Amino acid sequence: MRILNNLAAANRNGMIAMVGAVACFTTTDVLMKAATQTLPVSQVLAIRGLIAASIILTLLSINGGLRHFRALAQKRVLQRTFFESGMILCYVTALSMAAFANVFSVLQSAPIIVTAFVAFRGESVGLSRWAAVLAGFVGVALIVRPSLDGVDVAMGLALLAAFLVAARDLTTRTIPAWVPSPMVTLATTLGSTGAGLALAPFEHWRMPDMANWGILLGAAITVALGNYAIIQAYRHAEASVVSPFRYIGVPIAILFGFI
Repeated sequence: MRILNNLAAANRNGMIAMVGAVACFTTTDVLMKAATQTLPVSQVLAIRGLIAASIILTLLSINGGLRHFRALAQKRVLQRTFFESGMILCYVTALSMAAFANVFSVLQSAPIIVTAFVAFRGESVGLSRWAAVLAGFVGVALIVRPSLDGVDVAMGLALLAAFLVAARDLTTRTIPAWVPSPMVTLATTLGSTGAGLALAPFEHWRMPDMANWGILLGAAITVALGNYAIIQAYRHAEASVVSPFRYIGVPIAILFGFI
């Protein structure tokens, strides 16, 4: 009974963390969409990442978290960072090419992938959880709208990002308990920054104006908070429980897109 109560508490905390993560990521996506209207994708990713990494490093130095710096080289942390880097490149590129609400909604196919995988691995997935993710799948299919001419490039990138999100989140569950979540957040931030810098030689950077600096600062803060929250959600709760809560972001994204 005590184990069940602990699991229920962990799932409840995981739901709260996921809702917070979705709120942060939705805000980040809106800001990134705005920034990529005047700045190249690589520059937006690199500057946002450098600001976020600076904030995280400052906080870690204050609370003594830098003593766990070796955790950045842990195998599962590196694997998660690899998936994150690929995801962010695909997703932000898609954001720069298509309507925000559409790209964001396609990304919501990630819970379907996560739920199917954990069910295959033997985790209990009830009818209500399947109903939630399948309802999301129908919405995604309506947005992608495949035709004889193939799927739009932006939507294809968004769908690839969804698979990478699922791989990233499933990897999060395998990270050893001794690795602090703030260090995983730092690794994620450094990975996305590296992805931006790797793409930089292929794009022309320009000097951001004051409005863009403000947008990138806001994006850096919200992405750091969102990454920490989603890491906490997947490390301590059942994946099939917290994954459907991603869909809370869909109406928020549509509202932002309308505005």
